[in-house]
Amino acid sequence: MKELLLKNAKIVLKDRIIEGDILVVDGIIKDISEKKSNEVCSSETKSINLDGKYVVPGFIDIHIHGSNGADAMDGTTDALRTISSYVVTKGTTKFLATTLTSSKEELINVLKIAGELQNKELDGATIFGVHMEGPYFDIEYKGAQNEKYMKPATEKEIKEYLDVKPGLVKLMSLSPHTEQSIETIKFLRENNVIVSVGHSAAKFNDVMKAIDAGLSHSTHTFNGMRGINHREPGVAGAALISDKINAEVIFDKIHIHPEIVRLMLKAKGTDKVVCITDAMAATGLPEGDYKLGELDVYVKDNQARLKSNDSLAGSVLTLDKAFRHVMELGYSIHDAVRVTSTNAAIEFGINAGSIEVGKDADFAILDENYNVDMTVVNGNVKFQR
Repeated sequence: MKELLLKNAKIVLKDRIIEGDILVVDGIIKDISEKKSNEVCSSETKSINLDGKYVVPGFIDIHIHGSNGADAMDGTTDALRTISSYVVTKGTTKFLATTLTSSKEELINVLKIAGELQNKELDGATIFGVHMEGPYFDIEYKGAQNEKYMKPATEKEIKEYLDVKPGLVKLMSLSPHTEQSIETIKFLRENNVIVSVGHSAAKFNDVMKAIDAGLSHSTHTFNGMRGINHREPGVAGAALISDKINAEVIFDKIHIHPEIVRLMLKAKGTDKVVCITDAMAATGLPEGDYKLGELDVYVKDNQARLKSNDSLAGSVLTLDKAFRHVMELGYSIHDAVRVTSTNAAIEFGINAGSIEVGKDADFAILDENYNVDMTVVNGNVKFQR
């Protein structure tokens, strides 16, 4: 047995904060005790005194393309390992490697590579699956997706992607602006893939029909979609109105005004909003010129933009910043935990996202300013400041 004891911590539970200890055995939370410990552990137990630091569930990023110079679309295990090793320094313990609209051959290769590392122990965060962002989008709202690869969805092609490794593709973003989309959504749901509306010019009624067919998620809500108009609520309106939608948000204060995030949280509640990064390869690196897939991007003032038309091209956000931004908006630490961890865990059926006996021992340890001091993945310390 492998044991880890985190002592003298402020433990952020679902509804309260307690001061005490967490015992982890073989990567699972075994005991949570409300006391300050001075006990001496056995030689087999690794004991860490946290001196009153916060322990929150590790962050879960379901939409991230890359960081530290690497992109999932590089199609190498080295690239995915680089992303894993970087995001763990920001408190992320699980993530979905996210693809871009590309050729079928390239996408299948990326899926094969991600499949090799899925749920394996890495030097950093765990890759629990893949988010396929595209290629079934609407060119009108292409954003930083490559329009030359956009196409209507077919079950035959989607089956090729899903057959690379059953259970690998967890989330697929598409535009439900055609009749065929409804059948596609039903097919994906039958295969246990969560379906998200993104990069879409669909009308409100189109999205509501898609929701009836099984669509239950919205990709970087407000970005890359038909916005709200008082006569046509659009994709964004459907995302806010439907209780069946989990709405992603890139809370970097650039993609979305903080008060629009407040509007989302008021409309949907803190249990239906999911903070994501949509981070690209330049995350963690200096300003300069980079690539997003085949597209040229420049990064300046914490913004990643396409050189061709100045559109935002993903972000250089990390989830620890999103966590702090939620708290700066006046929400509680419990709310911040929900939107950066718990909601994604519930949506994707992950045994994490809250600190409870029996859950995976995935933790972000935060100082008094909510900066990441240490990250624990499956009971192993993967980062320590």
